[in-house]
Amino acid sequence: MTAERYTAVFTGLLSLKKPGEYLYARMDDDPLGSGGYTVRRSRPPYGELGREISFEDLPDGCKNLVLDKYQKLWNL
Repeated sequence: MTAERYTAVFTGLLSLKKPGEYLYARMDDDPLGSGGYTVRRSRPPYGELGREISFEDLPDGCKNLVLDKYQKLWNL
């Protein structure tokens, strides 16, 4: 079990999406290395979210995961 420190919520038009439902990834500092992550489609855990940060402020491993998921979601 890893501590999920960051949450990225993917907004936009997703097929078969229910109102208020989004795809989101919860991850630790190094999700693709020794860490971990989960990806879910539901209502994001807004009550558990802390402060908002910019994409540039994410650790490199988190940026890579978010970019990979984004490209797969929108077939880029």
